[in-house]
Amino acid sequence: MKRPQDKAAHIAAKIVMTLTFLWSGFFYSVIPVITYINNEELSHISYRLMTAFPFLLVGLILCWVRLYIPQFPFCAVGLVIFIGPVAELIDLASKKDVIFKPSFELRYMPIIAFGIISLVLFLTRLWQIISTRIERRREYDNRPTESILEKRSDE
Repeated sequence: MKRPQDKAAHIAAKIVMTLTFLWSGFFYSVIPVITYINNEELSHISYRLMTAFPFLLVGLILCWVRLYIPQFPFCAVGLVIFIGPVAELIDLASKKDVIFKPSFELRYMPIIAFGIISLVLFLTRLWQIISTRIERRREYDNRPTESILEKRSDE
């Protein structure tokens, strides 16, 4: 089946996905990776963020090449892996009396928009495929057929 042409809404969604990925998934993930990689107590945060990054990146790339169905599992797995250490970072930040600018929620929670957009693109593509199949089936079921009587008279 041919990949669909992008509409303006799809392009806008992919731009928002890219911006949220760059903000939360890349920029503010590199900082804890560098900060905690040598800290034995918190190095697991760095490793989990480094594990999530390739999944999110592959999902984003697949989105840009309009492979909306295969991109969703990558985005979902990356998001699940990413949320764990982020929740831990937010908990650590809330225990300290230091005020962070921007807050940890503002740093990391935009990645949720990344996941939601990924889901929406996946569902719209799935809906396009299903509706196309329904339309083809409807055309097949409603096409004119030969009469049995006409067929016998020709023989």
